[in-house]
Amino acid sequence: MTDTPHPYRFNRRKYSLGKNRNYQYVYRKGKSYPSRHIVLIYIPARDLKVGFSVSSKVGNAVTRNRLRRHLKEDFRMIAGGLKQGKYVFVARVSSKDAPHAVLREHMRALVRRAGLLPDS
Repeated sequence: MTDTPHPYRFNRRKYSLGKNRNYQYVYRKGKSYPSRHIVLIYIPARDLKVGFSVSSKVGNAVTRNRLRRHLKEDFRMIAGGLKQGKYVFVARVSSKDAPHAVLREHMRALVRRAGLLPDS
């Protein structure tokens, strides 16, 4: 076996925003970019960190966890080209009824609109 990581491997612990105080800091100091289903809050930083927030208003635990898994997967696909910083993605109530493909497009559009992803 080789020591090089798989190109699509995403170390969640390394990129995790972590504790509540880090979320609060991004909420206070960050710039917000809303869409119909997701809100992106971004603040520039030295390293890439991400957090996902899904309120209990969205649905039961199964629904929230499924939505969080979808958001994490979508972020993993675009993480390679993003600028360094702290990101928080907040799922809105309408996101529970949205198909995964729509959420993926909303996430890409938000990141592009914020100027954090090169247009391709």
